[in-house]
Amino acid sequence: MAKRPELLVTNGELAGQTFAVGAGGLRLGRSSSNDIHISDGELSRNHCLFEQVGEDGVRVTDLASANGTILNGQELGGDSVNIKVGDVIEVGSTVIKVVGDEPSPVVDLGLGNAAAAAEGASQQAGSQRRRSPMANILWGVAVLVVMAAICVVLFAPAPTEEQAPEAVHEEEPVLEEAWYEKVDASQDGIFRYELVYSPDGQLRVTVDDVPKENRHLTKSQMLDEKAKAELASILDFRAIREIEREYVGVEPDPPSLQSWTLKVVYSTRARTIRIVNMQEPEAFRSIREKLEAFSKNQLGVWALQYSRDKLIELSEEAVRLGRSKWEDKDVQHGNLFGAVAAFREAMFYLETVNPKPDCAEEARSGLAAAQAELNERYADQRFRADRAINLGDWETARRELSVLLEMIPDRADDRNREATVKLVDVEKRLKGGK
Repeated sequence: MAKRPELLVTNGELAGQTFAVGAGGLRLGRSSSNDIHISDGELSRNHCLFEQVGEDGVRVTDLASANGTILNGQELGGDSVNIKVGDVIEVGSTVIKVVGDEPSPVVDLGLGNAAAAAEGASQQAGSQRRRSPMANILWGVAVLVVMAAICVVLFAPAPTEEQAPEAVHEEEPVLEEAWYEKVDASQDGIFRYELVYSPDGQLRVTVDDVPKENRHLTKSQMLDEKAKAELASILDFRAIREIEREYVGVEPDPPSLQSWTLKVVYSTRARTIRIVNMQEPEAFRSIREKLEAFSKNQLGVWALQYSRDKLIELSEEAVRLGRSKWEDKDVQHGNLFGAVAAFREAMFYLETVNPKPDCAEEARSGLAAAQAELNERYADQRFRADRAINLGDWETARRELSVLLEMIPDRADDRNREATVKLVDVEKRLKGGK
């Protein structure tokens, strides 16, 4: 049996050191939690992962790093690639050479690292990947072998005490990073949706819809612990690992591209799934829809599901409502608040629409006027209520505070909360005086 290749650092701060890839794999990066820790500013916190393949193989996966992983002069891209003795890997200023037994001569079937690197570059350009018939056959055989090995592990009987005195339980993988991209390109334009979850807990979504809609949007937010737990549940490792790594269909005529790519990095594992010009597997579609819904709820980008015409229509309806509330501002105390909410909603619909339609200016000016008028009336009404409280005129205070609550009906608004607290106190005093 051939010896499994090892990793020899030939250049960088760890030069001269050799690392063997064990059953748990080796993770390399800037973070001190990595198996190969390199304090290089050009490296990502978790940069790449080396894993065992079969009995004597090793593969490398780039973990969505910022500066990429270079294999034999070519950027690795989003795929896991098998490496062999003599291969050279570059990460930042560190150079690693794969060493071990010299490989036996083999027939080139188009599955070498050069082909993989070329396919990675083709993927970045949004091109369709093609394999030779023999490569497809070998790829299918490899998948069957891996699946068989997994079945043996999953369904093998539990070891007896004589076989394994101490059972070893692998740590449950913890979500650390995620990158998701959806691309829908045709001769008319390109729609690109990108979601990034970084190790510091930030969620960022970037949307480009050009040139037809000419919409560009980037939003980000730090997630709280509850949101992080929800995201980890959506990207559960047990569900992700059940999905095949790649699904590639036939390029349509006329040429177009519809693709989904999901790369997830866990504490002990990494997984990349790519689907190109092919119907989504049901398991992937379920995860993808939940992921997109999560980002829309967290960042408020749900309006992107509508076309430009629909967004303008919704904005125009909101402007008409705002105008009506403004005209009736003296009819009911809450109409000014309603006008502010309607004009703000109209502007929200138009956030990703460029160029802006005519109703955008009315929404902007209407919001400014309604907000200014509401602030002025609120300040005057609050003064009236506080004066009654200071004078101990509890009946008048109750009446003035009730008007304040009508002016600001939203219970989530701090002004409503303040008036509510005061009103509760005033009513206690009124009951105590009876």
